[in-house]
Amino acid sequence: MLAYLDALLAALAARDTSEIDRLLAHPLARILSPDALADATAERRAAGTGTPSVTPLRLLQHRYRTAQLLSEHVVADSPELAHPADPADPRRRAPQARAWSDRRSAVRHQMELPLSA
Repeated sequence: MLAYLDALLAALAARDTSEIDRLLAHPLARILSPDALADATAERRAAGTGTPSVTPLRLLQHRYRTAQLLSEHVVADSPELAHPADPADPRRRAPQARAWSDRRSAVRHQMELPLSA
């Protein structure tokens, strides 16, 4: 999903109408929020007419929330978070922040779909 959103944002930034049309016809476009889809179609119309465009904020927010949900899903699957230590234990230390590479799971949980329909 993130690859699709990144490709859509890149096509909107490049004002590539054929690529925008192809991405909006992709099955993943059906799961965009109505606001994000409205932003993308408004940008598509602006790119086609050559009028100045505005930043598709709702589409960017949708991409940000998707990335946050995916990263929270990976962190929530961590075995050390499944059975937290007793909070009343005085020997409990403050949790150490893990490096980004430690938080990433070796198994991808995101379904990959081709961008061509």
